[in-house]
Amino acid sequence: MRAVISWIFFVCLLLSAGCSLLTPEKSVVDKILEAMENLSEPSEEEKQKVKQEAEQYLKERYGEEFYVDNLHYIWQTDTWDMRGHLKNEEGWDFWVSKERGQFKDAYFTHRISRDAEEEFKPIIEEALDSLINWQTSVVAEDEVENKYAKSIPSYQELRKETREYRQIIRIALATSLTEKNQEQEFEKVYRLVSYLNQNNIRAEIEIFYYDPSIKEKGIKKVDFTRRVQYEGFLTAKIEIDDVSQVKRERDLENHFRFVNK
Repeated sequence: MRAVISWIFFVCLLLSAGCSLLTPEKSVVDKILEAMENLSEPSEEEKQKVKQEAEQYLKERYGEEFYVDNLHYIWQTDTWDMRGHLKNEEGWDFWVSKERGQFKDAYFTHRISRDAEEEFKPIIEEALDSLINWQTSVVAEDEVENKYAKSIPSYQELRKETREYRQIIRIALATSLTEKNQEQEFEKVYRLVSYLNQNNIRAEIEIFYYDPSIKEKGIKKVDFTRRVQYEGFLTAKIEIDDVSQVKRERDLENHFRFVNK
């Protein structure tokens, strides 16, 4: 309803503005957008209501105490975005949303992914000596999340119970992959792949090889959601959609490519 009212208001303002919108006068458009933003801004009472609803939803779903903050309303889609936190546990948070009256969250994914990060940290850091940074996430099917919501197992326990999940690993290395060092680099990657296969883990891997000069530019961490901004340093990639396809070290040749400049 809020979105509908906003759009009606928008149309009225357009009509009242008349032909001035066809001129270079930017101030008219700015005023319209500002008015719409103010109209759609929820009251503090509405924010508190959604906050309480979200915290109750999380408690009922997971059987634990949570709080949410950073509430933001997106009037165009009638959606609330916010951050969820497990009470008495600092240091990490997760996404929560309310869209058209329905709540969704990423608590299960974040908790299992955190387990995966702890498990793989020593393996990746030991095998890949030119590491810039890496990340991993574990995504389970909805029925798996629903089944284990009130008693979330460890990642190791979850793997014993079901195959309805997938682990995604992304790695950034400060090493130019060339024909000369290709065999040596494949050997390092295969250690990680072997661990995944020996433990029967359903996973996919993306490895980005950047020229070492990337560090000289002061880049200490690669944002994998904005990889395009690092393409000038990219020399090669390894992309494995399913690690079970890699039976031998030389099978990695089927999953890598040099990047042409």
